[in-house]
This record gives sequence, C-alpha cells and structure tokens, in this order.
Amino acid sequence: MTAEPPRPASLAPEPVAQALTLLVKAVEESEPASDADGQDIESQMTHLDRLAWRRHVAAEALQLAAQAEAALFRRRRNALLPIHRLPSELLSAILIEAVDKDLVLHKMEVLQLLAQVAWKWWQTIKSDPQFWAHITPPMGGVELQIRKARILPLRLSWPTSVGVQSRDAFKDLLQRHAERWTSMDLESPEDVVLQVLCTHPFPRLEYLELHPNYMTMGGAWRLNLANFQNLQEAHLPILPYFSISPTSNSSLFLQTLHLNLDFDGSYSSYDLESVLRYSPQLIELEVEDLNDDTSPPSPVNTPIINLPMLRHLRFSNVVTGEERDKIPLIAQIRAPLLEKFGLRYRNIGRDRAIDIGGRTIFDALVTRPRASLNRSEDAPLYSTLRNAGPSASWKVGVGNRRVSITAKDGLEERLDLHCSRKDDIPRYILQPLAMFTLPVDLDLGWWDEDTKLAFWDAVLDATPLLRSFTLDCSLQVAEQVMDRLSTKAPSPSSINPRAPLLEKVCFQADPELSDEDLWAEGDAGEAVKAMLESRRNLFIQGGVLDPPKLVVIEPSGSVFDEVEGRWV
Repeated sequence: MTAEPPRPASLAPEPVAQALTLLVKAVEESEPASDADGQDIESQMTHLDRLAWRRHVAAEALQLAAQAEAALFRRRRNALLPIHRLPSELLSAILIEAVDKDLVLHKMEVLQLLAQVAWKWWQTIKSDPQFWAHITPPMGGVELQIRKARILPLRLSWPTSVGVQSRDAFKDLLQRHAERWTSMDLESPEDVVLQVLCTHPFPRLEYLELHPNYMTMGGAWRLNLANFQNLQEAHLPILPYFSISPTSNSSLFLQTLHLNLDFDGSYSSYDLESVLRYSPQLIELEVEDLNDDTSPPSPVNTPIINLPMLRHLRFSNVVTGEERDKIPLIAQIRAPLLEKFGLRYRNIGRDRAIDIGGRTIFDALVTRPRASLNRSEDAPLYSTLRNAGPSASWKVGVGNRRVSITAKDGLEERLDLHCSRKDDIPRYILQPLAMFTLPVDLDLGWWDEDTKLAFWDAVLDATPLLRSFTLDCSLQVAEQVMDRLSTKAPSPSSINPRAPLLEKVCFQADPELSDEDLWAEGDAGEAVKAMLESRRNLFIQGGVLDPPKLVVIEPSGSVFDEVEGRWV
C-alpha cells in the first residue's frame, strides 16, 4: 500500500494555529521597548542615511572628475590637429574671413555657430576684438560690439533702414565714434543720417557707400569731401564737392569714385570738377545720370583736369541741359594711362529731345577743348585707344541721321551721335577718327541716288584705313561707289587707289525697293570686274607686285570671283 502524501498547509490548520498562538504569547510576555532603545535605532538610521549621501556625492564627484579628465584629454588630442596648431593670429584671420560679409544681419548667429565648433575657437572669438569691430544690426547689440572691439577702428554696415525709433540713437552713434569709423555701408540713409555725413568730419573714413534713397535725396544734399580727408573709395547717390579749408589737406587720397545720381536731379559739373582737380590718385571714375545744367566756360579759359593715374572712365545717361552743343567737364580731363572709356548720352531731356552733335563729341573727346582738330594725346578717347595697342579698331554705323561708334578694346559703350547733315559725316566724324591710325569698319546704312559723287570721295578720303565697307543701297548707288573705289587717292604723294587697305565691300538692299532699283542676282558683275581691275593696275603702278585681294558681296550673299570674273 502506498503512503498518503502530506497534506498542504491549508489542509492542516491545527499546527499553524498552534504556532501562531505560541508566537503571540511570546510577544505578550516579553518586556516593552524603552525610549533609549528607540533613540539608538533612530541615530543608527540617520548615520546610515549620511553614509549613503556621502557615497552619492562621492560618486558624482568621481563622475565629474572623469568627465573633466576626458574633456582635457579630448582638448589635448584636438590640439594636435593642424588647424588647432595654427598661431592664434592666423586662426583669427581665417575665422574672420569665414564670416560672410553679405550676411551682416546675421553676424551674431554666425559667430555663435563658430564658437561652438571648438574650445580654442570660442576663446579666439571671445578675446579677439577684430570679431567685434564690424558693427552690424540690431541696434540693441551695438554697444556690446563697440565695447568688445576695445580701441580698434570701427566699420559700420547697416543693410536696412534705421527706423523712426532708432534715428536719434543712430545719429548719436555716428557722431560719438566719428574718429573711429574707417568704413560705412548704409542702405537708404535717412535725412538725419545725411545731415551728419554732410556736416560732421570723419577723419579716418576710408570707404563710404550710400545706397540710393531718392525719396529724400534728389539734388538737395551736397557732400564736402574735405570732411573725409582719408577717403579712398566712395559709392554715392549724391554729388560730392571739395572745398579747401585751413584745416584740410590740399589733395584727396580718393582712388575710386562711383556716382549713381538721381535721374530727375540737377547737378553742377563744377562740384564734381572741384573733386577731380584735387584727386591725383584717382584710378576709377563712374558717373550715372549726370544732368548738368552748368553753362560751359569759354574754351579759351577751360582749365585742364589732370588725372595721371586714371585707368577707367565711364559716363552714363549724361544730359547737358540747355547747352546741348557743349560738353563741360569731359573735355577738360587728361588721363594718359586710361584703359577703358565709356560715354552714353541720354536722348531725352526734361522738356525736349537732346541731340549731341558729332563734331561736339570729338571736340570733347579727341581734340583740345576748342573747335579744331588739333590732337590731344591725353584726351580720354585717344589715351584709351593708344593704350589698347594694335588690337583696337573702329566700327562706325550710320542711319537715320544718327551715328553709332564703337571702338574695339577701348570704348566700353557705343557712342550715339546726332548728325543732321550727311555731308558733316566725313568731316566731323570720319576725319577725326583717321588721326588714331586704326582700322575702320564702316556701315553706312541706306543711301539714295541723290547722293553726289563728291560725298563718296569725301568718305573714302576721310578713312584711309578703311578695312570693310557695308552699304545698304540701290544698284545705281553701288555702281557710284565702285566707280570712286576705282580712282587714285587724292594725295599728291600717293599713287594707290582710294581706301588701299580695304578688304571687303558688302552691298545690301531693302527688299521693298522698286523694280528698277532692286538688285537681281548677277547684277553689277561688269562694274565689279572693272573696279577690281582698275585697283589692281593702280597698285602695280605704285610698285605693289602682289596687290591685296578685295572681297565683294552682293545682297543675295554671292561673292565675286576675281579669277573667274563672275558671282559665285
């Protein structure tokens, strides 16, 4: 018979009940705890809590020490990187260059990002005043930047409007640190700012740029550069002048001057002349929208403005006021080192059209300031082309009483001239060009049968260096031109044909010509053949055994083959 398994405690209540009874009885019979025993237990528990706290503090201290040791190790390890082994001055220069000058509104954020890269970067940015000498918005952070810049010269960039609430503070900023500013770049300056600049001296300022604010500028403000004795580069929407005072120098250090004036303003070239006359170091001069109402002085008394260092000269949208046949100022400039020259006249004045005569242009740009053809080798246009070297050449286009002149490697913009009489073109435009001894590409546009042979003689004789000749004309006019090209040059010492350097003649025709004037393919073949034969004989008589080839092109694009004697 198998033994019966023991019963669970729940099924044996008697032993459990007995045990509980004995335990309760023992407790009841024991002596009650004294107060001393309770205090002893409390003190032991407090002691244990203190030990646990000390262990916790010690653990945290050990953790912090370990972190500090790790940071020190990383710092020492990073110090071995090439960029961290750079001298502090070189690192500062690199970081300063890394701050994008076009993001002046966010300069503080950029510095904060750079400071988070490495400890040494943070130390460099924090301690080097160069990072703070460039003063930028917001207005509330200006004093912090000036304080951190210490005694360094200050640069100011304000690419936004100052605002009504900050005008007085900004005015005080400009005046209080007037002797420390070396650079200013101001967007849309308000009247209060212009007032400070026009009346207060800034002796250390080297760079000044004022972006236009035509709502408040116009011609009302005049900037005396005597207050900016150290100024080297200026970009201004107002016309400056220079007035010598007992405390000012006798000359300026100005090297670059860009003027972007108000389209509707009226200015006097005398003000600009006063600046140029005392700017011997000027290298670059650009003027846009010069509306000059000045009555030009007598040519005999016109003083010359010598700019010995000038290399770039550009006038755009020039209006000459009521004296439309005179060009003040430009005719006075002498710049022997000039490399680039641009001139563009605005065709419409305030009240009526303004037409600039071709003769006036060359009196100003080519000749001395009087109505003659005496060459002035330091005049702007001549200096430019002379310095351009053998690659320079002229391209002249004539049409609808207007003459467009372009000088390759010299003239930045096309000269648009007015010529009311076509007979004036050879004398007052082509003849002055000849004094430059440069090749000429001539495009004479449309000419009718009323043109006399004497006109074509004058054109060809005025351009002895004619290289290509394009003519929009009827068949009859083309035959007249070819007849004149077949004759000898009028000079007594010359036995060559007119335009001896001519390489190409291109005839063009308007498709709306009448039937009798319209070119047909193969027309003028005999006239071209006779012209080429006559020119060849004149060259041979002059001792040229191998005469240069002349390419003749008709309106359809066919080229005359001199060997075969026909259009191909």
